[in-house]
Amino acid sequence: MKIFCSFFLFFAAGAFLFAEEPAAQPATVDVTPQETVITSDLFEMVGGETENYFYFKGNVVVTGTNLRATCDEMEVVADRQQSDAMEKAVGKVGTIQTITMDGNVVIEQAGRRAEAGHADIMPREDKVVLTESPKVIDSEGTVSGWRITLYKGERKATVEGKPGQDGKPSERPRIQLPGFQDLGFEDKDKEPSPTSDFVNQGGGQ
Repeated sequence: MKIFCSFFLFFAAGAFLFAEEPAAQPATVDVTPQETVITSDLFEMVGGETENYFYFKGNVVVTGTNLRATCDEMEVVADRQQSDAMEKAVGKVGTIQTITMDGNVVIEQAGRRAEAGHADIMPREDKVVLTESPKVIDSEGTVSGWRITLYKGERKATVEGKPGQDGKPSERPRIQLPGFQDLGFEDKDKEPSPTSDFVNQGGGQ
């Protein structure tokens, strides 16, 4: 039986940082964010002195506002705020330090899909690092490499090749774009002139 848990406070701050900032909405439009919900086969919380740990294992699914993410396992590390009830195993949750996703990672948001074997989401650094055969797919094409780093709000991504023994990438980054039309300079609708025909047939000097 799946264990259900809602952690809106974790992800409302924009933990999945690879998406572009949403466009400003007109004042007359009421946009209500959807709570972020996580389901998994197993959920475990561990309270530490300064940090709280949340483990999701088995068929992890994250859904939220324009967001769907899946993986085999996920770990969330958050600051622990001290409270009056010090005896509690898990104190008040503070800001998120890191989110780690492992195994068949797929993150879909804002018309973009990221796939990887491993993802490190670092809200404090406003970036996501994808490794283990990562690729990012959108309507403009597909980017793949050894490691892909996505930066929040900068419209910037860094794609690295796999380091080789000689210091050069043994596997280079790859980008696949939609096909281009024929870039030939010849005007197909233009009738060839007698002079050009004469030259093409070898009659010119």
